[in-house]
Amino acid sequence: MSKRKIMSVLIILVVLIVSTTTLFAGGASEKKAGAATKTYAIVYPIVHPFFEPVTVSAEAYAKKMGYKVITRAPEGVGVNQQIEIMENLIAMKVDGIAIVPTDPDALAPYIDKAIDAGIPTICFESDNQESKRLAFLGTYNYNAGRHLGSIVGRELNGKGTMIICTGLPTQRSLNERIQGIEDELAENFPGVKILDIQTGQGDPNLTVNVIETQIQAYPDFDVFTSIDATGGPAAVAIWKSLGWTKDDHKIITFDDMEENVQGVRDGQVTSIVSQKQWLWGELIIKTLDDILDGKTVADSTDTGTVEITIANVDTYRN
Repeated sequence: MSKRKIMSVLIILVVLIVSTTTLFAGGASEKKAGAATKTYAIVYPIVHPFFEPVTVSAEAYAKKMGYKVITRAPEGVGVNQQIEIMENLIAMKVDGIAIVPTDPDALAPYIDKAIDAGIPTICFESDNQESKRLAFLGTYNYNAGRHLGSIVGRELNGKGTMIICTGLPTQRSLNERIQGIEDELAENFPGVKILDIQTGQGDPNLTVNVIETQIQAYPDFDVFTSIDATGGPAAVAIWKSLGWTKDDHKIITFDDMEENVQGVRDGQVTSIVSQKQWLWGELIIKTLDDILDGKTVADSTDTGTVEITIANVDTYRN
């Protein structure tokens, strides 16, 4: 064989070896990347700024881990939209779902359907114990209600009146808070009376109308409380339009919405009982990861509440 032919054969062999090595190396790399990629879905009850810290936390942790996060929320307040979202996520075969069920009775079958399809599903913010959900994390809302009730009793020195506006009437977390307030007042501050409880359905415009109607019906109330994240900002706006401060009528409300926090600074809001939703996103992803890895997770995890006042308004998340 001539030298030229020998060199040609050697070159062909080198090219084949390099190509084969690259092919297998690339295949292994793609398989590894594919195996590492998980897609988790977070389903909110409504589109609302309250949940933005959850998304931020979840996406930051997912990016670090190489995962994908899908967030979904109904455009309106109907439970059917959340059901449709669950059906779509099950069809997509996502790796895990975390949901705030707007209606426990209606959502339980779809949580179960996801579990039966091999998709780990947990609840956060509002539980659904009738379902097969694998874990709950967030606030123990009955305790949160008692926390707020104790603040109302303290601020009124045990005697006065309050009006309450809540959100979606089927949402368990909100109803548990109301029960907590009622029990705390009955047991420890019997001189504080609840004059009225109405629902704004989680709709900002309707909530403003409801609160204005309550104010007209009970002009001598001492404290206004919103049970969801919609009512506090609505009340702050109303107080500002009327020129009221906390010395006229107190706002003692739930959730650290930007308007509520600014209301503390500006003197409309006396106190806020805040959940720690900024912790939930990473905790959701870690919990779903542990379930997929076959680890035992707590059935229920309480992330607690914090009271926000003028004294700690700039440091409460530290």
